Amino acid sequence: MRLLGQSDFDSNGKKLTLQAQEKEDLFALYNIINVDDELLFRKQVSHKGEKKGEGERKVQIQDVKIRVVSSEFEPWNESLRYKGITVEPDETWNNPDISGGMFFAFEINFKYSFTLFKYDYTPFCKKTIEDSCNIELRSDIGAVVLQEGIAHVCSVTPYQTSLKSKITTSLPKKKRGIDALKIDTKLDKFYVQIIENMIRHFDFQKLKLIILCSPGFFAQKLYDQFIIYCTDKKLTDILKNKNKIMVAHCSTGYIQSIEEVMKNPTYKQLLSSTKTSNEALVFDDFMDHLNKDDFKAWYGLKEIQKANDIDAIDTLMISDSLLRSDYVEERQLYTELTKAVERTGGNVTVFSSMNQTGEELNRLTGIACILKYPIYDLDESENESSDNSSDEESD
Repeated sequence: MRLLGQSDFDSNGKKLTLQAQEKEDLFALYNIINVDDELLFRKQVSHKGEKKGEGERKVQIQDVKIRVVSSEFEPWNESLRYKGITVEPDETWNNPDISGGMFFAFEINFKYSFTLFKYDYTPFCKKTIEDSCNIELRSDIGAVVLQEGIAHVCSVTPYQTSLKSKITTSLPKKKRGIDALKIDTKLDKFYVQIIENMIRHFDFQKLKLIILCSPGFFAQKLYDQFIIYCTDKKLTDILKNKNKIMVAHCSTGYIQSIEEVMKNPTYKQLLSSTKTSNEALVFDDFMDHLNKDDFKAWYGLKEIQKANDIDAIDTLMISDSLLRSDYVEERQLYTELTKAVERTGGNVTVFSSMNQTGEELNRLTGIACILKYPIYDLDESENESSDNSSDEESD
């Protein structure tokens, strides 16, 4: 994403001129543009002929400013579309051909910039834009997860795991000794297909890590074939980055196993340089405390607020769906909560609701924490506490 300009307005507002450059930028914009924000953009607008009864329409490119009413996001089609109502003319926009109260739609385009008037500019919005504009964070992990006869080539980012290519082949069963040669030939073709898809979809210069994972020895065999293929084809630029490739073990050859690898402590050190893996590791730590029932892992807004009141939160996990809520009061509540945790020295991890760990967190109310020390009664209401104390006094 390109940030072409910014300035302050209103008490807590920000005027941002932005230009999306790739699919990942759409996820960032979807997180920060809310209902009642305003968008200024250029659009082809048709007008009726000046004389009565004229059927022809004049089409002109004009500035349009709308207040957002709704959004439609289709990641698979790389489409982010906003619908809104034109605002009344002001110092930032004045078009005599377009009056206030008209309905318009605007689709984010990679070729053209637009201006966002963000009235509630939170730290979450600021960090999201900064991360999107940081070239080093645009791409994170490439992954190939495979098993006998099937492979998935994926791109893993902080926002989602997307399938780039699926390769399948039918392997003959071993019945006679002569069949072994057929199987080896088919497997070699299978590996070549995977390697060609890796070269097509992965930018080996930008990616921080490439994971090859499988049950058994398929991943190691793929790595060996990859080195041979690149050496034969003299792909020196790719071979220079072979140290980024990590061979790992997983239970199946399907996309869900990528998350399994990221949570595996064996690969923690290698994954530590990537932003995407941080969510998986933090959530795995939370689930470990929850399973131990050591009273250091809690979820739910009331429990988190109680823990924050006594500065007991070590790590706060929050879904981006809460921070981009269409309800301003709800959005402000969670934003202030994250600020309060950071002020007391706690860590805040924002989970993408389009990743597997984000989906799991959403099933646990969308907000959870790991405490600095065990607390046993966070889930008790004030009434229960007062009842318990009165019972003790009566005894």
